[in-house]
Amino acid sequence: EGRKATALSIVKGLLVSILVTLLGMALLAGIVIMTEVSDAALLALNQVLKVLAIFFGVVAAVGLGGRRGFLMGAAVGLLYMVLGYALYCILDRQLASPVLLASEFALGAVVGALSGAVVANLKPMGRGKRRVKVKASC
Repeated sequence: EGRKATALSIVKGLLVSILVTLLGMALLAGIVIMTEVSDAALLALNQVLKVLAIFFGVVAAVGLGGRRGFLMGAAVGLLYMVLGYALYCILDRQLASPVLLASEFALGAVVGALSGAVVANLKPMGRGKRRVKVKASC
């Protein structure tokens, strides 16, 4: 049961990452059409989009105050990059360099793991819950 729930959470995170990527790509396309963005700036914006997509996917997978944030985050980030580069290789009909693939996969795993660690350590904001102060007696 635990493994199934973890796998479903990771899939949920991947789907959120993909959605963020699609929305971000549409926004970037609009920016490129309306302005003169340099290739270097576009590459930087693309990297920012990848990081944001991984972060929001990890938030969806782990949840605030969730468990296994580091590992689930790393899994979401790594799988997101693997799927992205698999799609890139299929559409471009050529393989990316092994060094580029390794660095991008490492980036995905590290960003995902760090995001997961942060998200897992945030306290969820509950509505209507009151904090009860307990006085310690000596």
